[in-house]
Amino acid sequence: MKPKTIIFGMITAFVLVILFNNKEEASFWFFGEIRTSKLLILGVFFILGVITGGIMFRRKKSHPKEYTINNTVTADNPEAENPSPYANLSEEDRKFLDRD
Repeated sequence: MKPKTIIFGMITAFVLVILFNNKEEASFWFFGEIRTSKLLILGVFFILGVITGGIMFRRKKSHPKEYTINNTVTADNPEAENPSPYANLSEEDRKFLDRD
């Protein structure tokens, strides 16, 4: 068995034990007085928490579905194929880097 399956089973068993040990009636205020079992209240809030956690912590798509290649080299501009690394530097900076 995978560890994820084992952990999921343990959490499910733990939640069921807690839920079924809280069967007594309780008063719950939600736009009025509602008298219902703690089992129902805890179950509803657990499900809401699972849904909220799933929405908040879902994995984002990190890679695009399609990759494209942009080719900017044209016959008119051959320097675009192999631009000089010193093209944007001043003359003083070029001399400094050429000493190495």
